[in-house]
Amino acid sequence: MDTESILKFKKILEYFVAHLNYMESGKSQDIPGYAQYIKPYEDKGNFAQTGQGYNGGTIQNQIKDWEMIDDEKLCVNIQPNFGSYRSRKCYLNWIRTGINIFAQWGDNQINGVSIGFSYWWKKPIDYKIVKPESLDKLGLYDNSDQPNSELIKFFDYFMNEIKEFHRKTSKYYKAVSEFYRDTESKKKLHENNDIINTILANRNVIFTGAPGTGKTYWTKELAAQIILNDVYDERDPAQKSMIDEQYDFVQFHPSYDYTDFVEGLRPVDDGNGNISFRREDGIFMAFCRKALKAYNEVEDKQDAPKYVFVIDEINRGELSKIFGELFFSIDPGYRGVKGKVKTQYHNLWKNSVDETQKRFGDTDFFYIPENVYIIGTMNDIDRSVECMDFAMRRRFAFKEVLASDRLNMISNDKTLGKASDEIIKRLENLNLCILSIQGLSSAYQIGAAYFLKLKNYLKDDNSIAPESWESLWKNHIYGLLFEYLRGFPDAQESLDQLYEAFQLKSTYSQVNGKVIKS
Repeated sequence: MDTESILKFKKILEYFVAHLNYMESGKSQDIPGYAQYIKPYEDKGNFAQTGQGYNGGTIQNQIKDWEMIDDEKLCVNIQPNFGSYRSRKCYLNWIRTGINIFAQWGDNQINGVSIGFSYWWKKPIDYKIVKPESLDKLGLYDNSDQPNSELIKFFDYFMNEIKEFHRKTSKYYKAVSEFYRDTESKKKLHENNDIINTILANRNVIFTGAPGTGKTYWTKELAAQIILNDVYDERDPAQKSMIDEQYDFVQFHPSYDYTDFVEGLRPVDDGNGNISFRREDGIFMAFCRKALKAYNEVEDKQDAPKYVFVIDEINRGELSKIFGELFFSIDPGYRGVKGKVKTQYHNLWKNSVDETQKRFGDTDFFYIPENVYIIGTMNDIDRSVECMDFAMRRRFAFKEVLASDRLNMISNDKTLGKASDEIIKRLENLNLCILSIQGLSSAYQIGAAYFLKLKNYLKDDNSIAPESWESLWKNHIYGLLFEYLRGFPDAQESLDQLYEAFQLKSTYSQVNGKVIKS
């Protein structure tokens, strides 16, 4: 294997050790590797403390410059066990294998790493540790741009195990993988068919509903299916290229305005200390330019590529301030040139440095192309945000996402195994109890994302301990329910009732639309 690959492997090992030492020490800045691997993310305020890289967690971004080795991905997974990072749930893994790298702990810090086999398909999970090596012997943190002989041996051993695994499983895996992907693709496309048709028919759709129902994640899944007419596979470079081109995402907040979204003046430094201002497209206008170019390049407009723009937390922004005159153009009935408007900075178009920004297509007006679809999300029970006025509501179709609609978030999570049945049972019982409380409704039910936090409190073998449920309740669910009931005269009594339902000490059922306590 080439030196570059081994050095990438070395950096991942150094990052992994630094991350675990940093978290286990209570965020001490004196640990080796802090300045290089941790501080840049802490300074930006986006250090991901935990996550599962193999499952798409944002923690993977922290090793993205080195993750690809020999055309495959090495993933970082950090999941403490009841607050301790000395856990088997903290490891590096070669994606789609049970071949991992674990930390070897001394009294206060990590003193080595080892290659291990995690047979997660066996119940209980079977672990086997081989090839332990000390950090010093591997030359970690030695600042050398040449790997030493021990690191090369360690890397070669790891890669040989990977190759042997693939040799044994390649034919079987390929057949199963293709069958699984084909089956899952058809299943997902079928499951989402109705809502996709709703989006295509209305062009503007907002998902509302209970917190934690995965609305934001679902919009991305739906956007990919609209663009690809297939289920998105991030390993497919052609699909990834289409998503990068035809999809964009923004999250509204109280400070977000027209200049961010449509167009505005931006400060420009001429290099001599002089600051001037230049008109530039906002994120939505730039997105619409791309969509219009693609729309104009096809003869049969029915075949025009579909562009999907997602607005998360749409009601957190002041919509009239953000959309401005696009309040007219966003109406589905005015898609295309018939919905053209003059924007606030229209008179500055002719002065644009970028030639493509001097006109919009072949007009001097702006409009939303017919191949642009907008999906928004909102929690309409959130008391801290603005209500959406009726005129804006008329321009969108609304889809309520119920907690019961997204139970597959739990059942499809392979790390939960058989525990998913009990999780769903508790979720459903708690949500029925919520419906039984006067003043609450389905909009106040708790979504699957809250219950997936249980993974933070599983034992090393991924089984559930009694204290796992207590941690989930105290750290994630109680606070939300407390806010729901703030100001209710019998709030504490209702909280006690909800806790009993969560612990299945009392059970609820629904008969003819009425919730009854069993």
